[in-house]
Amino acid sequence: MGHATLGVGLTTATARTILGSGQTTGRAEQAAQRIGEAIRLGLILDGERLPSEVQLSEQLGIATVTLREALATLREQGLIVTRRGRGGGTFARAPQVELPDSPPWRLLDFSTHDIRELGDHRAAISGMAAQLAAQRALPEEIANLYRQVERLRAATTVSHRRRADTQFTIEVAAAAQSSRLAREELALRAEVGDLLWLERSDADHKASARSRAELVDAIRRSDPQRSRELAEHHVAADTRRLLAARLELDPVATMRGRPPSRREVLNRITAQFEQIFVSLEPLAAAFAELAGDADKTRPEGLPKLREIIFEVLNTHHGLVTGAGAIAAPDTMPTSRYWLEWWWTRTSGEPEALRVNLDPAAPDFFDYTSADWYLTPMRNSTRHVAGPYVDYACTNEYALTVAVPVTIHDRFAGVAAADVLVSSLERRLLPALRTLSEPAVLLNSGGRVIASSSPRFASGMRVPLPGTPAPAKTPRNPPGRTATRPPIDWHLLPASGIR
Repeated sequence: MGHATLGVGLTTATARTILGSGQTTGRAEQAAQRIGEAIRLGLILDGERLPSEVQLSEQLGIATVTLREALATLREQGLIVTRRGRGGGTFARAPQVELPDSPPWRLLDFSTHDIRELGDHRAAISGMAAQLAAQRALPEEIANLYRQVERLRAATTVSHRRRADTQFTIEVAAAAQSSRLAREELALRAEVGDLLWLERSDADHKASARSRAELVDAIRRSDPQRSRELAEHHVAADTRRLLAARLELDPVATMRGRPPSRREVLNRITAQFEQIFVSLEPLAAAFAELAGDADKTRPEGLPKLREIIFEVLNTHHGLVTGAGAIAAPDTMPTSRYWLEWWWTRTSGEPEALRVNLDPAAPDFFDYTSADWYLTPMRNSTRHVAGPYVDYACTNEYALTVAVPVTIHDRFAGVAAADVLVSSLERRLLPALRTLSEPAVLLNSGGRVIASSSPRFASGMRVPLPGTPAPAKTPRNPPGRTATRPPIDWHLLPASGIR
């Protein structure tokens, strides 16, 4: 969704693609991140002495004072330690995540959806690298991969295992003759960091080394399909383990008496969306007043609409990330397509979104084809669309809550709000974990919204087992109040889903 605009320079979606999250860091923060990644990945071994400040600043191409700021940050993070006197210096200190008394709290920075998407990304890169290596690797490169497997087998500390495994993935990409895939592997390892080695026992390490040896065997046989399968299987196992560990970190909602039923938990979940629908009703009324006014250019109309949009964002802060009004074509006099939409970053004031509403443009945002617009238009009913990738606007994984707006018996558009799946998950998991067994929340199409089982993550699609079809909601005659059908979601036990 976005702010009405024609002939935009950069839409919000394009800007976010170029800039990532849009967060920029200073040189000291960048240096701290780069050194910290090297320590977490095992490229700098646990206990290894760093070069002197002068040498290290020259190698990184930064001023000594900037490096000192970066080292201070790493010291606070516990990734380096400085010792004085003879034999002193600055030494790397790798996170000892395998210790049972050291909970992996950094996992809380990731939602289960983040972990699933990282797994998708890693599988795509590692799978393609393995496939190409099977087609392109020379005998000496395959021999080098076998040597790397032996180094992995022989590694006894977490730091050495981390380093050997990271080096193996990079060398597979190198055997694929792809510098880009090698850079992607390293960047992904840096993003996941030490988390891949959470709760990995000696038995897990041996199994991992066997898996890597099988992959090299497949590459040696020039079997691209099997090579890709083995690489993807390895990533899938990592992802399931991370999902299980992440779910265990979520608190269980406080309750009294007997555990709740799935129906009770589902009612609690849908009640949160009922509150959003309630907040959208004044927004719908304000838009109807603005669009229905003969003089739609009155200066007080748009500020009033924005005030209500900001109120929706404020009322549901932490859950709703964007809200606004979207007009049916030719409803507003200034443009055939029109919308007023504001969104919020993690912090800061609301920001107007920008989309291209020029039908002749290649990135034209034809919102009239979106489910959150079509369903309210066709059925005159409120609707929750998604989850889906909002690629046209914010590149986020979201649900959209929408209510229809009618003026003089004519559909005039929708008032709507976006809910990020990652934000919703933080609220849902404590409730899901009160159930007697892991459960999966699905939309009407069988797409996973949230889950307390590591087998299922948001975005997956599973068959709906014999659930009764919801009663059809009759289309409302034009001009009448839209009926309020229940949200057609399902909360099913994970054990019952194949």
